[in-house]
Amino acid sequence: MDYDTQLINLALDAGEIMLASGAETFRVQDTMQRILSVSGKEKIEALAMCTLLMVTLPREEKGPLSMARAVKNRDLNFEKICAVNDMSRAFVSGKISVTEALDHCRNIYHAPNFKFRTRVFGYALSGACFAFMVGGSVQDFLVSFVIALLMGCTLVYLERKKIPFFVAPLMGGLVTGLAACTAHVFLPATRLDKLIIGTMKVLLPGLALSKAMRDLLEGNLISGNSKVVEVLLIACSIAAGVAVALTLFQMTE
Repeated sequence: MDYDTQLINLALDAGEIMLASGAETFRVQDTMQRILSVSGKEKIEALAMCTLLMVTLPREEKGPLSMARAVKNRDLNFEKICAVNDMSRAFVSGKISVTEALDHCRNIYHAPNFKFRTRVFGYALSGACFAFMVGGSVQDFLVSFVIALLMGCTLVYLERKKIPFFVAPLMGGLVTGLAACTAHVFLPATRLDKLIIGTMKVLLPGLALSKAMRDLLEGNLISGNSKVVEVLLIACSIAAGVAVALTLFQMTE
């Protein structure tokens, strides 16, 4: 593999990790362009969209070299984004070679994620705190902790099954609604609205909406509009899951 091919693969590897970990589109493009700029060539191109990366490196002898890569998996992992940024800075400054940079990318890509228990506990604590923030009582806080715990188990399990991304918030909303209604039946002192609203806040795609607005403001209209549609689809999935739970609860009353 010649140097240009290694360089273009490095740019795609870095862009894939960043895009799959939740980085903004313009930040992914900037990182890939900085990596390609090491070649010293002009008119390099790097394009990032929600699920696609494309890069072009001009070559006088053999013609331009272009490669594309699909990005299917998406998650939030700021640790990996920071690790790729550190790697790209070290490579551009000449501290590491392209081979070492490729090895760094492979290590970052295969780095283990947070453990199952840690992620589920994070969901539970966040849901309980949100319920308390919206005006819930101490009892609502404790019940929301259990509800969010069940929701977290559901989301992490479904994520490992590689299901379509809109199914997870749908099932999360359904589990939240059913668990909140059941808890309200056995503990009438709890407030159903606080249980549902507080726990649902964990599911809301606030960060995705922020990234969509950032992309639109940066002029990346395709990625920005695609993310807006994704946010709306996730929000509708959450609402549909809760609506089904409330409907079933009212039918059994």
